[in-house]
Amino acid sequence: MAESPPQALPLSPLTALAARLRSVLDTPGLTRDVVLNIAIAVAYGAAGHFSLAAATEHRAVSSLWPPAGIALFAFTRYGASRLWPGVAAAAYFLNTSNGLSIVGSALIAAGDVAEALVGAWMVRRAWGESVVPERLSDVGALAGLAGAVSTMIGATVGVATLLVTGATTLATAANIWLVWWTGDAVGVVVVSPLLFAWSAPAAAPKRPRRRHVEAILLLVLLGVSTDLIFARAGTIAFAVFPLAGWIALRHGLVAGSLAIMIVTVVAGWRTLAGYGPFTDFSPTTNLFALQSFLVLLGVKTLLFAAMRAEARASRARLARLSHLLITAHEDERRRVARDVHDELGQALTAAKIGLAAALHRTQLRGSLDSERHVRGAASTLDGAIEAVQRIVLQLRPGVLDNLGPIAAIEYAAQQFTAQTHVPVTLALPPEPFPIDDEHSTVLYRVTQEALTNITRHAEAGRVLVHLHHRNGTVTLRIVDDGRGIAEESLRNPRSMGILGMRERAAACGGRLDVQRASPRGTAVTLTLPRTPTGVSHD
Repeated sequence: MAESPPQALPLSPLTALAARLRSVLDTPGLTRDVVLNIAIAVAYGAAGHFSLAAATEHRAVSSLWPPAGIALFAFTRYGASRLWPGVAAAAYFLNTSNGLSIVGSALIAAGDVAEALVGAWMVRRAWGESVVPERLSDVGALAGLAGAVSTMIGATVGVATLLVTGATTLATAANIWLVWWTGDAVGVVVVSPLLFAWSAPAAAPKRPRRRHVEAILLLVLLGVSTDLIFARAGTIAFAVFPLAGWIALRHGLVAGSLAIMIVTVVAGWRTLAGYGPFTDFSPTTNLFALQSFLVLLGVKTLLFAAMRAEARASRARLARLSHLLITAHEDERRRVARDVHDELGQALTAAKIGLAAALHRTQLRGSLDSERHVRGAASTLDGAIEAVQRIVLQLRPGVLDNLGPIAAIEYAAQQFTAQTHVPVTLALPPEPFPIDDEHSTVLYRVTQEALTNITRHAEAGRVLVHLHHRNGTVTLRIVDDGRGIAEESLRNPRSMGILGMRERAAACGGRLDVQRASPRGTAVTLTLPRTPTGVSHD
């Protein structure tokens, strides 16, 4: 009787709703467009409503305008052709609610849409395939093109509309334009990176929980520090810059963009309440100084996050290159070993057969001198055959391909003892365990290199090789009782043997540690994630 499939656990209402929303957003169509337009309109309107608390020069112009960043993100991430109605509707209702005329509100909304449209177009052209500002040039495009250039469109159209409709005068137009432009720029630099970072698909491996705890603690510390500085010691406001930069450099764009947002909220709230360094002059001048502070903070923090992302990308490219070189090296060793065995080995064997026949004929003729020469040639040929066999085993032992890493490690230990007369104690699993060819090769090569180093440098009297696997991890530990590795050798970047072992381990997602053993000797520890045969381990 066939077993019924296991029943799926029921999802909680929130989990089910989140799954439904993700499904809708990932499926192109009218439903997604409607949902996105509603979401963008609500977010744009709510952010604009609260931001108007920072309006000083005009009731409809805020010094901090997050909706500019929301619109830029929406048009860049999902496309302006589908989402412009949500932005336009929200901008229109925000302006009409501030007492502007219907025509004026419509024109300002059109300017806001055009600003976001041009900014998104420039960002997409500058970023290429990137969906987040992960390069220094991406940060420059976001801050310089979208933040400084495209925002002039909204400010120009908006101020012109206010003049035409009689909502302002020429005497105040210049100040209003400056506040409008810088407010939109702050919104782009502060808000859009956070939205880009949180909407991007996760490409990095899952981080340990302690790293998340560390990031949360640093962000809390940043918020508390910003509040204390602006409330009591506003003259040192720029003291928050190093901590925000460190958060971005240590934890990347997501944490860095959160740091920018935290400082913006706390600094803006304190400044509007009359605290901090940006309260000594007129409201417009104070908020302009705050805008400059926030833009500098945002750009600097984003640059640190981009530097981290570029460094990680560079290391990833180097790791892939190292992996390709190691794989090519092993493939070449396997090919050379096969060719030497098949072609040179067969040729030498055939020559030995021919010499054996010649020796037989020489013995029949009774020529002692010829027999002596033939026996000498046969002895030389036997040595050449043994040398070929030894070279083939050094290049790629057949036991590794045929019987696996446990047998290969046993063979390496036997060869080491035969050469050095140093006993090797083996602590190996009693049965083979599933592991792919690449990981098997790393286990054998690290054992081979470690034993070679012991032969050359350690002057050891005993060696222990311990291999075990547990909870998806394979650990190989090789310990000798020799002189112990020198500290300068551990730190020397030209220690090619140690470097090669570490590169092999890193190529498989593992780690290799070399340290002095207690009370004497050296311990080499290799830790690898166990990848069963046929399972990808990219």
